[in-house]
Amino acid sequence: MAINQEKEIERYLLSKNLNSELFIEIKDHFIEQISVEQEEKNISFQEAFQQAKLSWKKELNMVKADLLSFKKIARIEKSVLQKRFKTITFCAVAFSLLIALLMYNDANVFRYSQISLLGIMGVLLGYNLVFAKMRLYNYVRLGLHPLILKNAFVGYCTFFCCMVFG
Repeated sequence: MAINQEKEIERYLLSKNLNSELFIEIKDHFIEQISVEQEEKNISFQEAFQQAKLSWKKELNMVKADLLSFKKIARIEKSVLQKRFKTITFCAVAFSLLIALLMYNDANVFRYSQISLLGIMGVLLGYNLVFAKMRLYNYVRLGLHPLILKNAFVGYCTFFCCMVFG
């Protein structure tokens, strides 16, 4: 495949605002699919590229990330994010229930759990900043992501319900 053809694929995929990991993966699939189409059907790059775009149309369709989001992302990216955040939601609910049960037996558990969580978050933030794993800007952007806000809301509601009805 020629460099200008690969650049055309990259421009198309960049217009879909995919995250870098997904971008690389889908780009590889596009290149492979186009190459196979060109060889098997003996068609031009443009025809194979159009067929690839049609076959990926549903996955690359731009949709709202979440009910709370104004940002549109590709459907395939939304499904990847939802799988990740489903685990986060489960952990948040389980942790909230555990802390609520422990608080039922000892009122000081809340204070100690808050201090412990703040300490853990501080250590992780410091580690990532010192070893350049993640910039502070990325933390702020990630912390205000609508999917994280939704999961935090579910955790707070669960915790509140346990406190009120527990």
